Amino acid sequence: MKDIQEVKNKIIDLLSSTGKAGIDKVVKYLEETDFFIAPASTNYHGNYEGGLAEHSLNVYELLKAKNSQYDLGLSEDTMIITAILHDVCKINLYHKCTKNRKNDKTQKWESYEGYGYEDSFPIGHGEKSIIKLQQFIKLTKDEILMIRWHMGANGENWQNTSSMSNAFGMCKGALALHTADMEASYLLEEHFEPGENQEQTRLRGVR
Repeated sequence: MKDIQEVKNKIIDLLSSTGKAGIDKVVKYLEETDFFIAPASTNYHGNYEGGLAEHSLNVYELLKAKNSQYDLGLSEDTMIITAILHDVCKINLYHKCTKNRKNDKTQKWESYEGYGYEDSFPIGHGEKSIIKLQQFIKLTKDEILMIRWHMGANGENWQNTSSMSNAFGMCKGALALHTADMEASYLLEEHFEPGENQEQTRLRGVR
């Protein structure tokens, strides 16, 4: 788990460096919402305060490495915009709440503080990020493809999977962002068991 303020400063510096028209409005929007303190998920990767911003920064670093390794030709601005902002659809999506679980040792039910999920605008994952962003900035065709398909085939029907394949063929950056997203989620980021703290997570990892 990284320092929330440090991650926030890094993300704002990266976004501001693009000089993209309207990017100042994006930064203002992020600061006025829960982007920098929200979790990345309720029960999986980055399910802790600040997890969403941390995940976004991890995806950027991985995408940047892939761009160099595979000579994808992505501009720095495109990598920043797509990686840092691919999950703005998760803004104001999670809320702290009291949940119940059965204790494995005592077999008794107990309460703990976790995160709930409520989507007040269910129009799709990547699609929502695109719609939100284009209220502030103009995205290129490749940036739209990359953000739309960053989840890959997850939750898609067979017709959409065919469209995804076409998108990956048209824009290699879309595939690179997808794999960067998966690697960040499954290889880099911590997952807290319900109710445990960071030290408990560390100890669980070495057992």
